[in-house]
Amino acid sequence: MAACDVVVVGSYPPAPGPATAAVLAAVRRAWDSGWSVRVVSYRSGAADQVVPVAGPLAGWRLEQIRRHYAGPSRLVLVLQAGAPFCDMGLAQQVATAAGLVWGLRQYEDSTVVVGEDPGILPLCMRIVAGAATHVVAPTQAIADRLAKHYGLASGSVSVEEGGEGYPAAPHGVEPSTWGLFRPGAAGSVQVVDMPPTTLAQRVRARAMSSSSLLTRRLRGR
Repeated sequence: MAACDVVVVGSYPPAPGPATAAVLAAVRRAWDSGWSVRVVSYRSGAADQVVPVAGPLAGWRLEQIRRHYAGPSRLVLVLQAGAPFCDMGLAQQVATAAGLVWGLRQYEDSTVVVGEDPGILPLCMRIVAGAATHVVAPTQAIADRLAKHYGLASGSVSVEEGGEGYPAAPHGVEPSTWGLFRPGAAGSVQVVDMPPTTLAQRVRARAMSSSSLLTRRLRGR
């Protein structure tokens, strides 16, 4: 069991975008505070773990992460488009928010970082923000916009700058072609198990297997 002081949950390289920049900034701030850090990503990448912290089970996933890392007291959860709110239906959003409230409160200190506007219902944002110890935005302009758009209390969103230098997207690649890194794209992906050998190798192996079985039967074994 890999114990740590703080867990940061959000997109991580090579996934591009402002949410990844926010995660990197959160990791640097934790390091500067002298804490040991573990990173859990929504999508495959360089993070320690990949956990689908999304949908109505998002809160339970946060608790599973806490148990896996020996009960750290601090959590940083980065909100972005498509995660943890992966379904924009009213019932699904409310269920996700309710689950996150429970999950956030399992930690003594929880920070919600809005890496990019998640586009959720204002009610859900207020529910999640109310359960967190801190709500953070990367710039004052974004903090003011979040407070106005989601009806958060004035001054409730603090500013912690950082994360500059990470690309918004790979050079020459449009957001619509980000593939698995594009929020919601995984729903249309079909996973196919491909054989690790060539057709000729599989035919030869099957022939040898059949020959061996026939030989054993002829010998009465």
